[in-house]
Amino acid sequence: MLKGKKIVLGMIVFVLLLTGCTNNIEDGVLLLEEAKYEEAIEVFDKDIERGKKLDEAYRGVGLAYFELEEYDKAVDALKKALKNGAEETATICGVLGACYMKQEQYDDALNVYKKALKKEDITDKLKQEIEYNLIAVYEYTYDWEAAKKQAEKYVEKYPDDARIDKEAEFLETR
Repeated sequence: MLKGKKIVLGMIVFVLLLTGCTNNIEDGVLLLEEAKYEEAIEVFDKDIERGKKLDEAYRGVGLAYFELEEYDKAVDALKKALKNGAEETATICGVLGACYMKQEQYDDALNVYKKALKKEDITDKLKQEIEYNLIAVYEYTYDWEAAKKQAEKYVEKYPDDARIDKEAEFLETR
């Protein structure tokens, strides 16, 4: 499910670098790239404490907590990023969806995944990952018909993805 973590990390790091960030934001992004997540949080927190670049700082904190698998903190930080002006991108929706999945908040995951799929900035790789994750959302909520339909659509679009074979086999028994 979280196979796309590296893709998501790369996209968010790219966005943060493109936005003309402050030195703390740039330093935090570099720490994210180096997988120094606790240190990145400390750096981003400096801008949060000063009330600077809150959207970018909270987004960085959210990503760091996501990588640390502290999903409740990641959700909280990403919601604060959005509240402080961060654009609700497909990537942010994808990260939120993954967090909600890990927290077993499947209705929330479904909602943000559907939002992500409608975003103009969604990449092909992220779209594929989210469409795959939707199958799991439907399975976890015991919506077997929706899971089967999503799996069928997925197979049509991505016939070479071997992951779907196991899912399709599982769904045949439902």
